[in-house]
Amino acid sequence: MKFDVSPFITENIEVFINEGCLNDKLLENGKKANSLLILSGDGETQASLELARVDQRVKELVRFDEDLQKKRNLYRSLPQELQENINLQKVNYYHAEELKMYHSDMVLLEGSFTRRFFEESFLATLHHLMAQELNGLVAVKFPLNEEITEDISEVILSLNQYFVATSMGIEEGFLFFIGEPRTVLPEERINQEVTSGLLAAILKLEKALQKVNTVQTKPDFEAEEDAIAKAVANQNLEQMIQQQFQIRKLQEQVKQFKNDSKKKEKQLSQVSRKYQRAQHIVNHMDSNASTRYLIGDAVMGSTKSFGRAIRLPKRLLRIYRDAKSGKIGRIKNGSGSFEIEPIDDGNAILFVPTNGAGLGHLTRLLAIARRVKRIDPSKKIIFHTTSSAMHLILQEGFLGYHLPSKMLFPKEMSAKQWNAMLRDHLETVIGIHQPETIVFDGAFPYAGLVASMRKKDGLRKIWVKRGQHKEGKAELVESKEAEFDEVYVPGEAGGENSMRKEGIKTYCEPVLYLDREELKDRESVRRQWNIPEGMKMVYVQLGAGKINDIHSTISILLNELLKRDDVFVVIGESIIGNRMDLKMERVLTLRDYPNSIYFNAFDLIVTATGYNTFHEVMYFGVPSILIPNENTKTDDQVARAMIAGNAGAAIVLRDPGAADFEKAIQEALDEENNQTMRKSALSLMKENGAQQMAEMIVQNVPANQ
Repeated sequence: MKFDVSPFITENIEVFINEGCLNDKLLENGKKANSLLILSGDGETQASLELARVDQRVKELVRFDEDLQKKRNLYRSLPQELQENINLQKVNYYHAEELKMYHSDMVLLEGSFTRRFFEESFLATLHHLMAQELNGLVAVKFPLNEEITEDISEVILSLNQYFVATSMGIEEGFLFFIGEPRTVLPEERINQEVTSGLLAAILKLEKALQKVNTVQTKPDFEAEEDAIAKAVANQNLEQMIQQQFQIRKLQEQVKQFKNDSKKKEKQLSQVSRKYQRAQHIVNHMDSNASTRYLIGDAVMGSTKSFGRAIRLPKRLLRIYRDAKSGKIGRIKNGSGSFEIEPIDDGNAILFVPTNGAGLGHLTRLLAIARRVKRIDPSKKIIFHTTSSAMHLILQEGFLGYHLPSKMLFPKEMSAKQWNAMLRDHLETVIGIHQPETIVFDGAFPYAGLVASMRKKDGLRKIWVKRGQHKEGKAELVESKEAEFDEVYVPGEAGGENSMRKEGIKTYCEPVLYLDREELKDRESVRRQWNIPEGMKMVYVQLGAGKINDIHSTISILLNELLKRDDVFVVIGESIIGNRMDLKMERVLTLRDYPNSIYFNAFDLIVTATGYNTFHEVMYFGVPSILIPNENTKTDDQVARAMIAGNAGAAIVLRDPGAADFEKAIQEALDEENNQTMRKSALSLMKENGAQQMAEMIVQNVPANQ
């Protein structure tokens, strides 16, 4: 490695040799409670175990099943109450996208030395996470062995590229390093900057290592465990644990008091809403909303005193100027950035679906909103969305506001800037319409959404939060549920979808845009498209892949379908996607919304297993061939597909070739098999969860109450 050591920058780097404890330093520099994220090696170090004993909450990530088992066995030595302090998960933290999902004020790398810890791509991801989002610390703790002893300079210099060392040292056979992310250096300098203080610290460590290696003996693991136990006793941690137990008991009592006062809180919320409405009326009147009122008030006031009569012309001139400039008749919104006049009839519901590339979140909230309107036509339905499909909201007769998704802005726009814009947009909409309820559908509540919701007192906050996440993903967003009063969880076909409540969560049936009676009948669709008598109609919706690429999945599928003379193919397009340039006999493209309105006409559907399309296929009872997308970040499409496959409602293919398609098509279009698959699909879903959720929103009462 070659480094430019000039200019020297003075830094105070503390070097500790067999004194103090890394865990003490972490607690001194870090923040307690849910602040520490550990990326664990093969389990040789016990940082998480020691930290849990001092009631530090830890989230620990391991990469392999055997490491996970080692850690679990180790944690069984803790009391049950302290085991709750450790959230242990298996995840490949070398994948940048997976690592970015975890939030903490400090990150600790521990375990056996591995060069992958110091690859530029991994350290760059870690630096971005700490510097741009968390503004926290990074710590490293590795057992000393021949490999790390030989490469200690390279290890520390690699870390130094992205983190400024504050302290480092050796303690009881371990090397540790604590540093802060480099945010002040330009990118081209990050790989060059080495300070004189760092070089001096490395030299001191290397000399200490030489002494350690000359006297190092084989480690006694039993003696090491005894030493930890003695350290715990010496620090009087037993008393600390007892105090923590006492705190938890008090917390339970506080929780009980809150439950007892729930009815009073509800009454207070209702009174607060009435107060807000009254206050807006007062503000509106106090701001002299009518120019005619102002003039009349000025004239009437001038008759009460000689002084007012003299000042009347001046006051009338001021009223004229204010009216001309547009200042009259408006009050400030919560942010004070500009002025708006509220429209408050106390009967508005604000729906906030996210969506940039797809339509899933928007479709679910449209399904719920249109049923809310049927139940109570007096409700004012308002949408604020990041989806480009604004026309779908307008064609339902709803008022809509649009802010483009962050992915559509120039790459220079930061998440912080976009969230600030979202917050201003939402605060304005909330300030104008004064909704009684906000309903959000998205994988993760944006910071701008959370900030705007907090600004309005008495606002009922609901999150429609779909499940079926891959293992280890569901926990990532659970902490955000506390920002909402209720969480509605649309279920999965074949699951336990009867209405049930667990805490603030209410589990419902899957949400669908259409009901069965809204679909077009089979014969009218065939006449509309001029489908010859006796032809079997197959609907294809696979999303990714180019039809002109003979190796793509959709191209192979079309080739196998069109080998049969009795098949007519309809390819579903997204209304917000690129149009297909397709010129083939017995093939047409369908670009409508929702495409499911035509599902009665099809003998077979071939599709991926995204949430909306999958449940439409099952609910409307169409035989299907399912090809799950296995590269999604969180959605477990394989598990969803297997529910239908095991029930006999679908044929599931993973990475299919031509022979797989030929066999599946023949089996699915067989008359007897086709009817059996229809019945099996219909048996998986009984009700539409959109109706269930709409009723709860309108009644303003959670389920089972």
